[in-house]
Amino acid sequence: MSRDDAERYASGVKTEVTVARIRERVASLLVDLAGRGVTSTTLSERVPGADLFVTRPVDSDDELAPEKMIVVSLAGVPVSGTPGEDGVLPADIELYAAILRESDAAAVVHLESGHAAAWAARGEAIPCLTAQAAREFRGAVPIVDGPSVEASVVLGALRSGASGAVLVTGLGAFCVAPSAREAVRLAQVLEGVARTARLAGTAGDLVPLEKDAVSQLSRNAHALRSTTTEGRR
Repeated sequence: MSRDDAERYASGVKTEVTVARIRERVASLLVDLAGRGVTSTTLSERVPGADLFVTRPVDSDDELAPEKMIVVSLAGVPVSGTPGEDGVLPADIELYAAILRESDAAAVVHLESGHAAAWAARGEAIPCLTAQAAREFRGAVPIVDGPSVEASVVLGALRSGASGAVLVTGLGAFCVAPSAREAVRLAQVLEGVARTARLAGTAGDLVPLEKDAVSQLSRNAHALRSTTTEGRR
């Protein structure tokens, strides 16, 4: 075996091991979300060092097993010869692929039901009503027109708000992050923030936090995260 062949073989083995780990993580996180009542959710995680990502098939609700997860190219095409390739791809697979391809995100969560998706169905942003919303999303969670939408529009809304979350009319809510666990955490927080906003609305008009308060809360949260991250190095 030549050196080039050996390197290609080693790279292929490394990718296979990484894919197996990501399959397990995606399946496990989806089970965790379902256990918390966050259903009809798609989690997609990119494979480092390869133009691939792992996602759930739409027919896996009853069996969220790692081998059921689908390995997909960044063009949105299932990889032939891999476990799960016969699963039914999510309808928005091309959008997930484009978001991962055109951004630095490692993972994207798509919420198609629940409180956040309900706000998207209303065609309204989620107002920033609480300190938690200010710390996590730096203001209102933005909304863009859908259900047909380009990845560039979704990413533009995410970058302008710097929140990691965006709603798409008629399509649901999206959370992107540098890791699958962080994307799932954001999705859980988003559901809680949307639920709080809905409950608050039953008592009358919604009154968002003042911009200065939102900015201060956001700055404090960012500074704390930065300090914590530095301390872990």
